[in-house]
Order: sequence, then structure tokens, then C-alpha cells
Amino acid sequence: MIMKLFQFIRTHVAVKLGLLLLSVFLLVMLALGNILYSLFLTFYLSHTTEELVQRAHSHAAVLSDHFDRLTIDHVVRMEQGSLFMVVILDEKGEVLGSSDTITPLHRPYLKEAAQRNLQEEYALEQDWRTKPFLVSRSAILGDGKEIGTVVLFSPTAPIREAIGILQGMLLGIGGITVIIVTGILFILSRMVVRPLLEMKKVTGEIAKGRYQSRILVTGEDEVSQLAASINHMSKEIQFYQKQRNEFLADIGHELRTPLTYLKGYSEIVLQTQLSKEEQKEYIGIIHEQSKRLQRLVQDLFELARMEQGDFSFRKERLSLEEVITNVLTFVESSMDEKGIALEYQSPKTKPIVEGDPQRLEQLFINILENARRYTPRNGIIEVRYGGDVDHITVQIRDSGPGIPKDELPFIMERLYRVEKSRSLETGGTGLGLAICKKIVEMHKGEIWVESIEGKGTTFFVRLPLINWV
Repeated sequence: MIMKLFQFIRTHVAVKLGLLLLSVFLLVMLALGNILYSLFLTFYLSHTTEELVQRAHSHAAVLSDHFDRLTIDHVVRMEQGSLFMVVILDEKGEVLGSSDTITPLHRPYLKEAAQRNLQEEYALEQDWRTKPFLVSRSAILGDGKEIGTVVLFSPTAPIREAIGILQGMLLGIGGITVIIVTGILFILSRMVVRPLLEMKKVTGEIAKGRYQSRILVTGEDEVSQLAASINHMSKEIQFYQKQRNEFLADIGHELRTPLTYLKGYSEIVLQTQLSKEEQKEYIGIIHEQSKRLQRLVQDLFELARMEQGDFSFRKERLSLEEVITNVLTFVESSMDEKGIALEYQSPKTKPIVEGDPQRLEQLFINILENARRYTPRNGIIEVRYGGDVDHITVQIRDSGPGIPKDELPFIMERLYRVEKSRSLETGGTGLGLAICKKIVEMHKGEIWVESIEGKGTTFFVRLPLINWV
């Protein structure tokens, strides 16, 4: 039973939080209760003892002025019917009068009071917990010497009763307060933990592949921010899962198409009698499909190496303009084949950057090939420079159909493709721009895209600049 209780507490955050808050509250309550109890006890006993001593002193002062039978009887009558008991002794310790019956419990105190030769008031007994009386004695003085003693008794039973009542009240009030506060604390802890339980439920759903699950965000505190982060994570996982499925389908199609060509045309070449022209044509098709397959595998391998950090990267000071002019020379023939005009605006001074020339060439080749793929025949691709003292920005603008606004945030993600048809003309693998993004990040730069549907797309590559020469 106890083990089950511990297991229940261990597996429920609301219970643990409630018990923690209750423990803190109980410690505070005990500390405050103990302080209040000690203050009351000190004040009450001090007041009772002081009253006892002052009352005995008052009687002794009256008797010091008139130490006769009439005054003694008057003092005795004053204490009859009160909580106090007065006993008046002569200088030999003999009882001259008392307001109540003297019992064996009184005699040790009377004997002690008679033996003292102190010409002042004095508390003979202050132990209220175990003794039956608080006792005070005060000397009766005459002609400068002690001629008698006033001994005043106050029963301790009413004190213990009053303190017992106080303890009961404190315990009762404390118990009721603890019950009320316990309920409030567990309600509050439940309210605090409820969002966490909801998060646990939703993350469990996400772990099962139900990425559409969401948490209701109802505030701006840390818990609400955590809930919003989980929702964002779920959305991102859902997006990447969708992209993964699409990518696997694309890769399957991209691999199947060239492999089908390779297999089909190789069988034709091997099994039939062909003319040299036909044989050359079929071998050319096999060669083109082999190149396509090689490019796909190379892009996959390249991106995997970049994401793992296992790739060559050699930085050096270089002229960015020379890199771009080399790239333009490389892509010029493919642009001419499609009738695309390549407009280049050279900078007034050479921008010097620090980077890997091969990676930068790969970056701009990917962007320009992407622009060529989507630019219609007889279109235009422009390459311009911009920037400031610390950065150089290269702008590559095409006259293609543009990119839908809702697609822009995702085009740099790996595996993402705006063109879903997977055609040979425009359907890339969805890896080129992801590779571009990685290369720019390696150079501590930025890459972004602006596009208007029907008017074209502009890629911006911003890199740290060493200087202009």
C-alpha cells in the first residue's frame, strides 16, 4: 500500500508540486505559530508573575505601616474569594493569618519564605508547568528591620488551562487552515500542471506520427511559450515528413526513369542489329541518362556530407568578380542553347572576399542553372552587384514565371520543389538550393529570394567583404 502511494506520488507532477507547496506552507505556519505561541507565553507569564510580586509588595507595604491584627485581618479578607492565597508570617515564621486553608503543598514554600532575610519582594516559584503554585514573598519592615513576611500563592492550574485552550485554538485554526490551503494548493498545482499534461498527451500523439495534433496556447508565460514551441515543432516535423515522403517519391521516379532508359536502350543495342547511326543515337541516350543519374547521386552525396560537416572547405582571399565571370563563361553555352540573354553588370571596383573558390562557383552555378531551367526561351537573366562597406551582395534575376508567395519560405529547404511535375526541363531534385544555402552559411553570409508571380525571381547572396580594390 505504501509502495503504491509512493509510486502514485512519483508519477504525478501535480501531486508532487502540491506536496512541495504544502510542505513550504506548513514550515512557515509552524514557524509563525511557534513564534506567536512563545510571544504569548512570555507575555502572559511575565504579566502574571509581575502582578503576583506587585500584589505581595502592596500588602507588605500596608502591613509595614500598620502591623496589627486589624490590618492583618483586612489583608486576609481582601484575598478571600480571589485566585490568590495570602499567608502572613511573623519574624519567627509563625502564621499570623491566611486567606485559605494551608495544605502540605504550601508548607515547603512557607518554610523557605521564613528562612530568607531579604528585605525585598522575591518570586519563590515560577515553574507553572509542574508545580501547583507560583509563589512570591515580600518582607514586612518595621524600624528598619524585617518583622514579618507576606507570602502570596497563585495556582498554576488556570495558567495551564488557558495555555491548553490557546494550544487547542492554534491547532484547530492551523488544521482548518491547512485543509483549506491544501485544497487551494492542489487546485493551483493542477492548474499549473494541466498544460504540461496536455503537452505530454500531444507529444505522445506526435511520437505516434499524428503531427496535426496541437496544444491550445492561452497565455504568454513560459509554459505558454513552451506550448507554442511544441506546436511549431509539430508543424515543422509534419512539413519535413511530407517533404520526406515527396522526396522519396521523387527520388524513386528520378532513379526509375534513367534506369529504365539505360536498361531498355542497352537491351536494344545488345539484342538487335542496328545501323551505326541508330547505335550512336541509342548510346547517346544511354550516356545522357547516365549523366543525369550521376548528377542526382552526386547532389545527394554532397548534401549529406555538408550536413555532417564532412567536406572539404578551403578559405582564401579572392576576387568575387573573377569567380562569377568564370561561372558565366561556364554556363554561357547552356544559356545560348535556350536563347536566354545573359546580362552582366560588372562592379566599378573588384570585391575581395574570403572563401572557397570551388564552393562559390558551385553556389552561383546552381543558382544560374536554376534560373535557366525556369526562364522561358528568349528570356533574360541579369547579374548585378550591390552592398556596403562590410558586405557584397550579388543579385541574380530571371524573367521566369515567378514563385508563389506561400512557397517562398520553403524553397531553401532541402527536398523542397516548387515544380511538382518532375519534368526533365524544370523538375530538379530539390537539392540544389539547399546546397546553396549550406555553402552561403559556410561563408557566414545570407541568401534570400524575392519573387513576383508572372514577373520573375531574384536571388540575393550577401557575403562578408574584406575590401574593394
